[in-house]
Formats: sequence, C-alpha cells, structure tokens
Amino acid sequence: MISLICSVEKTEDIMTVEAVIEDAVQVAHQTLVDPPEYGPAICTAKVYLEEGEVIPDNDDELIEYLEALELDWEPNAKDWDY
Repeated sequence: MISLICSVEKTEDIMTVEAVIEDAVQVAHQTLVDPPEYGPAICTAKVYLEEGEVIPDNDDELIEYLEALELDWEPNAKDWDY
C-alpha cells in the first residue's frame, strides 16, 4: 500500500516513482512468540508507458493508478538501515 508519493520522473516511455510503501521492510525479527514485524520504507518502481498513455495529475489518483498495476517496489537501501 502506498502512503505517500515522494517523486515522479517521466521520460517518453518510462516513469520512475519513489514512494513510501507500507510493510516494505522487516523492522523486527521473529521470536518464539511473535511473528516478524514489517514497517514502511521509501521504495522505487518503474512503469513502462505506452504511447499516449495519460498519467493522473494529482497524488490520490496516481496512488490508485499505481496500486492497480501491482508493481514490484524495491526499497531504497540508501534511505534505510536494515
């Protein structure tokens, strides 16, 4: 689930999005009595655009659009200490 859009960079056929993704990284290991805990992280994903594809202008609509694509978000290692 996307919490916040941090940045969007578009070229002719690729859009790179940086966003805060909930439950993206493990923040606490599993114990004998508790499961592992996951927290948010700034992640990046690329979207390959078709010619003439219209991208939503506001953040709420862009979040809906991106969540419908079911992208593979990669945590930005530079922003988090695992």
